[in-house]
Amino acid sequence: MDERDDDLLAVTARLRAALDGVHGKLRVVDALALAGFLRPSYARAKLVAGAMRDLGWDRGRLRFDGTLCYAYARGSQLDREVILDVERSGDDPHQLIVKRREP
Repeated sequence: MDERDDDLLAVTARLRAALDGVHGKLRVVDALALAGFLRPSYARAKLVAGAMRDLGWDRGRLRFDGTLCYAYARGSQLDREVILDVERSGDDPHQLIVKRREP
């Protein structure tokens, strides 16, 4: 096992903890934030893409409030209409939470 495998395992664990059992659509920038990355980079995006794919999410361009964005989606067609917003917790500003928003 090399460092890339360790990085992928760590990112997958963070995303699994945040998204376990959740269905809907999630912006790529929000997936990066949930993975613990404050700023995007090619290497980080590639790690997150691999982790999300391993967790059963599909990547594509989806609409969020009328605007096309790169995003991940999981679930049935109806599940994928639900928008997953990532917000800072009121109790701990360093903790991110996922909130469901119906279309």
